[in-house]
Amino acid sequence: MAVENRTLPLFPLDLVLFPNAVIPLTIFEERYKLMIRRCLDGDSEFGVVLIKTGSEVGESAEPHSVGTVARIIDVQHLGDERMRIAVAGRDRFRIEAVTRVEPYLEGRVEVLHDDPADGLAEQDMDSLRTAATQHIRLLHGLRGGWVNEPRLPAEPSELSYFVAVLLQSANPEKQALLEEGSTAARLRAEHRLMQDEVEELKRRVARQLLGGGRGER
Repeated sequence: MAVENRTLPLFPLDLVLFPNAVIPLTIFEERYKLMIRRCLDGDSEFGVVLIKTGSEVGESAEPHSVGTVARIIDVQHLGDERMRIAVAGRDRFRIEAVTRVEPYLEGRVEVLHDDPADGLAEQDMDSLRTAATQHIRLLHGLRGGWVNEPRLPAEPSELSYFVAVLLQSANPEKQALLEEGSTAARLRAEHRLMQDEVEELKRRVARQLLGGGRGER
């Protein structure tokens, strides 16, 4: 497969965006308002990267080297000149070089493509789907809801990103999943995390039932 390189504006954030996930962002700093306007005049895409050092606001933050292309799918202009946008995660990328010519960061990046998850047994996939289904049901139960059979992606790579979003893990663990180049290895790691989280969610549900709680928010 040919290497695909491109230049992207970079938005360092205190979150990990995965392919296929949709997140809202509020844009209020002048440099990022400029960046978003330029993106809207172009292909509506920029790169979301987890902050390694620094903060979201103020001085430029140092990002991790692997992030996700974000495509703007909705824009709302607020009365105080802020913008509220929704973005959808697309391909992963690896930063090869960063420039600071603009008020915001730009990066020359290599677009990363997923492998077909060779070597992962169907029983392993079934076990992960079962854990994901339990996880979703337990979360709904804690929040006072109910779901019978949640719809899960059939394709392994898409399933791996769906589960990554579902996990309650901290950013470093989620970043490690994003950086994992093997779909099979990503799914195996997620299975271990998912099993631990399911057991913790079961304990929380039990405590809630014993305490007569009305659900967590």
